[in-house]
Amino acid sequence: MMHKRLVVTAAAAGLMAGGLLLAPTAQADNTGSTATSASAPSTQAQALAAKRVYLYATNVNLREFPRTSAHILATKSQIWLLDYCQTNKNTTPVRSPDGTMNPWWSKVTLTSGSDFAWVSNVYLQGGKKIAGVPDC
Repeated sequence: MMHKRLVVTAAAAGLMAGGLLLAPTAQADNTGSTATSASAPSTQAQALAAKRVYLYATNVNLREFPRTSAHILATKSQIWLLDYCQTNKNTTPVRSPDGTMNPWWSKVTLTSGSDFAWVSNVYLQGGKKIAGVPDC
């Protein structure tokens, strides 16, 4: 059995330890070969693409899907979130403070990191549809 050595420079070791050196994930198929997957972006890449938004209301439900009937994942008040995209497709419109109905919901995470959740744009600063946040 032959052993191979891997030589890592101090700079590369520091980058790997800090989580800054990213490599695509490898997946094995049923034939035993591996394929590289680029479909799932890294957490850092996602965070860079997100826009910080402020949840100005209190006791707001963050949900599994963009509908008021969806499972509540968390309840938050007056915090900053990372907004990745927004949609008005297959959503439950929510009444705004001015009495109009808003169908737009945002896909968000906590700034400290969390699973994705959905929140109605009614509770986020930025208006009915938030500028700078792409459509999902």
